[in-house]
Amino acid sequence: MVYAAIGGQQLKRWTGYFKIILPTLKVFKAAKNTDGCVHADTFKDGNVFFAVSVWESREKMQAFAKAGLHGDLAGLAMDHMAMFFNHTEEFDTVPDRQACVAAWKAAIAARDGKGTVGHYQS
Repeated sequence: MVYAAIGGQQLKRWTGYFKIILPTLKVFKAAKNTDGCVHADTFKDGNVFFAVSVWESREKMQAFAKAGLHGDLAGLAMDHMAMFFNHTEEFDTVPDRQACVAAWKAAIAARDGKGTVGHYQS
């Protein structure tokens, strides 16, 4: 069993790319070097930017989310996102991108498209 944190966001403006997406790459480099992280990836699907990290335990995932670079990025990101929603799901093995997008879309659909910030626009 592994635990995937799947964050999807839509930017307010294209300039948000430089303020959010590029720093996200630093966070995922740090995640990959953190004990308990078995996979980290960033990609775009349609008009949503995804950041996915997969962990061997929920506790290690939560510890990383609250610490250092990730915590700093989370505070900065809110000003540049039109929509953000993070979904955590348990998988038998490391999920591929399609499985992550499907899990995220099902979770946000269950919330009628309402993200933690904003509303999902497909």
